[in-house]
Parts: sequence; C-alpha cells; structure tokens
Amino acid sequence: MRLYIFTLFVLFLAACSTSPKNETVEIPPVVPTAAPEEAVSSIDVQAIQRHLGMERASDTLGVSEKAFNTCDVGYGFSRAQNCHREFLTVVHFRLLCRDSVGTISNILTEMDTTPLAGRSVKWNLKKNSGIIATDGLGYGQILVVSPQSLRKERLRLAIGSEFLYMRANEITKVITPQNWCSQY
Repeated sequence: MRLYIFTLFVLFLAACSTSPKNETVEIPPVVPTAAPEEAVSSIDVQAIQRHLGMERASDTLGVSEKAFNTCDVGYGFSRAQNCHREFLTVVHFRLLCRDSVGTISNILTEMDTTPLAGRSVKWNLKKNSGIIATDGLGYGQILVVSPQSLRKERLRLAIGSEFLYMRANEITKVITPQNWCSQY
C-alpha cells in the first residue's frame, strides 16, 4: 500500500511539473515595413513609334515591325538596366461590312460596303490584348511591344459576339458579313 501511495504521489508531482505555466509573453508590435517599390513603369508605345519612325497614314494598311534596344529608346524602359531587344509591331487595318450574308460571287465595290466606324474592337495578338476604336472610315491601328516578332502570329479582332482570325501580316482591308454591321 505504501508503494501504491508513493507511486501516486510521484505521478502527481510529475503532472504538476509538466503543466503549462501562466507566463505572460510579450509579443513585439508588428511594424509595417515599406514594401520595395516595384519596377512598374508604363511604356509609351506611341513615343516609341515616333522614335523609330514608324508613324504612317491610317490608310497605309498592313503590318510593319522593327526591333529596338530598350536602353536606346527609353520611353518607359530603363536606359541603364535590363537592356534587351524588343519588337514594335504596328498593324493598320480597315473594317467594312457588306449588306449580304453568306458566300457571294460578285466583286464588291465601295458602294456595296459600309465602314465599321467608331466601333470598339477587342483584339488579341499572341499574349497581348486590348481594345481600340475605329475611326470614322473604319480604320484601326494596333501597337504592340513584345520580346519576339508578332508578324506571323494570329490576330483576333472582335466586335460584340462576332470575331475573326487572321495572321497579322495578312490583314489589310477586311469585309465582314452583314451581321457585323448591327453589332454594338
């Protein structure tokens, strides 16, 4: 019996010695540190277009492209860090719609088409995308700065639910079916 009481006493002492103690631990206040400023700069694509001499009339249709060194141009690129080659791709196109649907066999003239004027056009070219507005005669311009040539990549143009795909170097004047005329 003594051994039994002695064993209980030892267990009791052991249990008390391992129980958590009510200590107050002072937690230092969290001091917000200033996050390092991210190198988010906006690239002035139109200034790069002027700098590279790639401005042209809106009715000069098709694609033009020029490679440039980012440190040589600036306009949002650092002139001293991360120098590399980029491409400026400029796509000029005109969107017109015809008054018929389906396949036609006759040659269309300006009298048979209507410019898609002042229309909001969503575009995608490789991993680049944006929204532009056509002018009063249906002309549009897409400017893209990219690390590789986009000349032969697929370009998607969409107005509302209607869309088309063409290679960037093949697009000039596009005559769409009548259902493009009524998209808003």
